[in-house]
Amino acid sequence: MRVSRVLVKRSFTITIPGEPIAQGRPRFSTHGKYVKAYDPKKSREGKDAIKYFVASKMDEDLLEPLEGALHMRVQFGIMLPKSQERKRTPVPRKWRTKKPDLDNLVKLVKDACSSIVYLDDNQIVKLTAEKIQCAQGEKPFTRIQFVQLDDL
Repeated sequence: MRVSRVLVKRSFTITIPGEPIAQGRPRFSTHGKYVKAYDPKKSREGKDAIKYFVASKMDEDLLEPLEGALHMRVQFGIMLPKSQERKRTPVPRKWRTKKPDLDNLVKLVKDACSSIVYLDDNQIVKLTAEKIQCAQGEKPFTRIQFVQLDDL
């Protein structure tokens, strides 16, 4: 008697409204002889916001943390500066080649989603990320997707 195992490809997708925040450099303080490292306030608040949205969506969809190898896709939409807005010809979406750095944006999202969407950072074996400047009138966002990968 053969038992067939059906693999269900699981995924998780969410779009978080608001300006993307990059992971800041760690800050250090001393307490007696000991040095303590901590996240800057802006990074901590950014992580907390992402954790809140992600945990709410996971609960709403009744999902458990994803297991196995994962592909992380993330898109950051950064607001167009007011100085670049045009009345007659609205500015379309384009690649964002200025700060913040893409790797610091990704790092904050990975840290925030760890132990909520997946169990450990080591599960992410493939990463696709892009940073765009939103079109005129478009709201800033962070779109995150995790997809379980099949074995090679």
